[in-house]
Parts: sequence; structure tokens; C-alpha cells
Amino acid sequence: MLFHSFAYLLIFLPVVVGVYSFLRARTPWPWPQAWLLLASLFFYTRAASANLPLLVGSILFNWSIARQMMAQGDNTKRKLYLWAGLTVNIIVLFLFKYVHLFLETIVYFHGPRLSFPNWGFPLGVSFFTLTQIMYLVDAYPRAPSSPAARKIFRGLTTANSLFDHATFVTFFPYVVSGPLARVRLVRPQLRASTMQEPPSALACRGLLLFSMGLVKKVVFGDAFGTIADAGFASVPNYSMVEAWGFCLAALFHLYFDFSGYSDMALGSAWMLGIDIPQNFNAPLRSRSIAEFWQRWHISLSNFITEYLYTPLVRSMGKTTLAASATATILAMGIAALWHGPALTFAAWGLSHGVALAAHQVCKRRKLVMPDWLGWLVTFIFLSSTIVFLRASSLRAAIHMISRLLPHDHALAYSALKGLLPPTPATLFRPVPLGVVLAFFFKTSMEYAQAFQPSFRTALACAFLIVVSLFFMNSAPARQFVYFAF
Repeated sequence: MLFHSFAYLLIFLPVVVGVYSFLRARTPWPWPQAWLLLASLFFYTRAASANLPLLVGSILFNWSIARQMMAQGDNTKRKLYLWAGLTVNIIVLFLFKYVHLFLETIVYFHGPRLSFPNWGFPLGVSFFTLTQIMYLVDAYPRAPSSPAARKIFRGLTTANSLFDHATFVTFFPYVVSGPLARVRLVRPQLRASTMQEPPSALACRGLLLFSMGLVKKVVFGDAFGTIADAGFASVPNYSMVEAWGFCLAALFHLYFDFSGYSDMALGSAWMLGIDIPQNFNAPLRSRSIAEFWQRWHISLSNFITEYLYTPLVRSMGKTTLAASATATILAMGIAALWHGPALTFAAWGLSHGVALAAHQVCKRRKLVMPDWLGWLVTFIFLSSTIVFLRASSLRAAIHMISRLLPHDHALAYSALKGLLPPTPATLFRPVPLGVVLAFFFKTSMEYAQAFQPSFRTALACAFLIVVSLFFMNSAPARQFVYFAF
């Protein structure tokens, strides 16, 4: 079930929110949480019923491992359980995402031709597996040596019950495509709301944020996606203008699509009185690659920092600039392969890792760009490296990058003419309006935080939903980009 489907908008979400609100107001715990768990399982089953046993098995395994680990008095045994849990989770990801790439690599180097059954790609496996890896690491009790480590690895005070753990992992706003949530944020809210404002006001705020995310996805994201899909379908010899046009479309498509999903996820959770992490904060306005990763997919960026980069740096002994840069490149490479088993993803992650390492060197040497130049360099880098996420192969990606450089017939526009006709009316279509919104308007979170119940805001929210319904009815629903990751 998609967030931007009529079934979710008109049936599932209103029923779940209505019943949950009634149960929270009229019945004691655990009845509201039980309803939330049933609703989440139904949501996942509607999206991918064949994958439900994998999700349930993952929940049972990680819950039992965490309980056994926390029950041990000996540190060696606790560490053994931790590594056993991490290993099994990584093996699950490997079997479903990377085993075919591994076998193809063996064949490439003239090894024996091996076969393995194609199990498909279970929906949400990357996200709910990382969520449980975070849970296992956070549940591992220890006494960190530094204040920074204590801040990151505080651990859990008590082990999750199976009821709490199943509800935490399957919570429908984030089970499929995030954001990555930590148990100590979500678990207390399952029993009683920790939000300071009344549930009705928070639900209205959530509805506004959800409606803005819906517009991002079905109006702007899908419009950019149509152009990007056409441009990357074959990657012929584009002119420089055409190549940059398709790359920009791909970048804005990913931004509006995934930030729209994240707004709808957070808005859905707010309607239930539950707060989950924010994932985006105007990343395309970043003035450096480091700032970009502080604003883009924030929950994943935090995971990379806390669960990949920090352990890698600590394993290298003394924290030098070389060690920090090496850990950054390795962490980004690992995170890139999490997105998918392809050389293009690895190239994307390594290019961002190298850029982040270069930023560390410049920062250490106090080499500072003016804000406008920092933004321009960052935006050009993001627009050019997006090809690794969209191209069908590494060769096609390199070819597209070569077309971004000046060459003969650099200003030809024929490939874009049918998608973006050079007429004044084009200025009022979703693509140019989306560019303006991304750079010059407040973020959806800023609008949601400034929300005040009034007839004006109710009218604005209704307008956004009606416009979205019109676009949804005019074209088939496009799957979210991150469903493929």
C-alpha cells in the first residue's frame, strides 16, 4: 500500500487514526498499541504479503538475541551474542541483495559459473534490518571510555518485550522506507504520548505536513521523474544542455520523491501522536558536501556517522586526518552498497566519500570558499554524481558524465523539447515551480512547525490534498524511488 494511493488516503489512514485516537482516549494500554501493531502488519501485508514471514522472523530473532545478550553477566558472552546478531542480519541482507553480484564477480574473473535462486528483493528489508542492527548495538550494555562514545552508545535501560519490539519495528510510517528510528525514541511513546501539544493539534499539524509531502511526491517528484526516466532510458549522445537537463531532473526527482515520502511518514506518525526523526532540511541549499549530508536523509547520515564512521575511526587507533579520511571513504562505500548491489552505487558512494574526505582536508587547512561558490560547487557535484544512481550501468554513467562537459553541438535541445517545450506556459508547469520551491521557499517542516489552527490553514491543506488527488487520478501511481533500495 502506497502513501499516495487512494486506499491509504481515504480508507487506511483515517480508520487507523480514528480508532487509535478513540482507544487512547477511552481504553488503557495495551489496547491502543495492539491496534497499532495490527494496523502496521496489515499495511505491510497489503504491500508485500509474501515477505511477511521474513519480517516476522527478523523480529523474533533480533528480539531473542537482544534479551539473551542483556541477560549475560560476562562481557565476552555479551559480545558473542552481539556479533552473532549482527552477522545474521548482514547475511540476510547479503542473501537478498548481494549474492548475485558476488557470483557475477566470480564469473567475471573467469571463475566457475555458479547459480543461486532469485528470491527477489523483499520490500523494506534494508530499512527494517538496519533498524534492528541499531537496536542490537544500542542494547549492548557497556561502559564507553569517552564522553562522545557515551553519548552515542547509551544503551537500553531494559530489554524490549516482544510486543514492544514488534510494534517498534513494524510501525507503518517507517517500516518500508524509513526514517531509521531508534528504540529509545519510539518505545516510550507507545504507552503515552511524550508530545507537549494536545493530540488534536498535533494531528492537524501532521495532516498539513502529510499534504505537503503528498504534493511533493505526486505533483513535483513525478514530473521530474518522467523527464529523468526518459533521459536515462538509453543515454545516447546528448548535447551538454540535454545531459545537464536530465541530470538535474534526476536530482530533483530523488529529492522531491524521498523528501515527500519522509514528510508523509512523519505526518502520519504525528496524526497518531508519535514523533519520529526528521529526514530532510533543504539539502539542495547546502554550501558544502558535509552540510549536504547533515541535511539529506538525516537518519541515514546519523547511522553512517555513529555505526560505521565512528567504529572505523576507533579501530584505527589514533584519530589522524588520514584515518578520518579513510574511515569516511570506507563508511560511504559501505552505505552506498546498502543502497544496492551494483558498481554504479559503489561509484556514487565512493565519490561522495572522497568529496567528504577532501572537505575534511580543506577544513583542517582552513581553506574556506565564499558561500555562493561553496553552494555552486556542491550543487554541480550533486548534479553530476546523481548519474550513478540513475544510469543502468557504470559504462552508461561514465558516458553521461562525458556529455556534461563541453563538446560539439553543446546547446542542442531536441531531446528535451517534447518534455519541456520552450514556451512561456512551461514556466507554470511543476518542473520550474519545483525548482523555485526547492531554493526560495520555506521547507515543509518550517511550515508545519509554524502551523496555527485557522480557517486559512485548513483551506490551504484542503487545497493541497485536492490538487494531489487530481494528479493521482490523472496518471498511474509511481513507486517511491527508495522502494528499490
